[in-house]
Amino acid sequence: MARASALRRELRAGLAQLPDQAEDERTQTLDALVERAEALLSTEKEVDAAVEQVRLARLEAKRGKVQRTTLYLAVAPVAVGMVSGAMMLFGALNAVWLLLALPLLGAGLRIAFGPLGPTPLMVNRRQRAAYSGALAAIFTAAALIGTGPTAQPIVVVLAALTTVATVAFLVQEAR
Repeated sequence: MARASALRRELRAGLAQLPDQAEDERTQTLDALVERAEALLSTEKEVDAAVEQVRLARLEAKRGKVQRTTLYLAVAPVAVGMVSGAMMLFGALNAVWLLLALPLLGAGLRIAFGPLGPTPLMVNRRQRAAYSGALAAIFTAAALIGTGPTAQPIVVVLAALTTVATVAFLVQEAR
């Protein structure tokens, strides 16, 4: 970038000298300005390529960080989904809980093992899905444990809403 800036200054200085020069000097100055302009063009192309490489490196670093974070956060939905499924198998819960446990389990598995998209928007959506899935797992666990007769319906509704939000984030990401 500094080289491109220096070449621009040299071009401006050369252009400012043109009106004061004789015809032969003007031709030589124009030839030198054309060479500097070509050098400026190639330097700007190099700068653009370097800027793109930096942007891609930052995105890759963010993708790696988000992938690790989402993997850790996906443990909660998968665990809650598996525990509630086991509780249904052994008769501790009725089959209605499948409506909440299966989407939560599926979302947790998708968050943990699904491929992470290449764009920043997809990375952000996966991160939101991971946080939403962890929150859904917390609400589902609280609903399974039992919070009391008055709070139970509220916690179940919150668990359902956050599970739907998690699935919606994953669907948006997949588009």
